[in-house]
Amino acid sequence: MSIANRRTKLVLSVFQELVSKGSAEIRPGAIASLLRERNQPLSFWEIRGELSTLEAAGLIASVPDTGAWRLAARTSAG
Repeated sequence: MSIANRRTKLVLSVFQELVSKGSAEIRPGAIASLLRERNQPLSFWEIRGELSTLEAAGLIASVPDTGAWRLAARTSAG
C-alpha cells in the first residue's frame, strides 16, 4: 500500500471514529488532535488534502457555511 493510500485510510478511519462518537461535522483540527494523541501527527494541509481526496471519492462532503466536513449522504440506488 502506498504512503498516500495509507494516509487517506488513516484520515478516513479517524473521521469515522469521530462521527461514531457523536460528531456530525468534523474539522481538520479535530483529526489533527486525535492523530497527535496517537503519535501519528499529520500537518493541517496534509489532512485538508486527504479530506479533498475523500470528498472526490464521494465518502464525505464539505459544509461550506461552517468549514467542516460530514459523511456524504448515501443513496439507496448504489
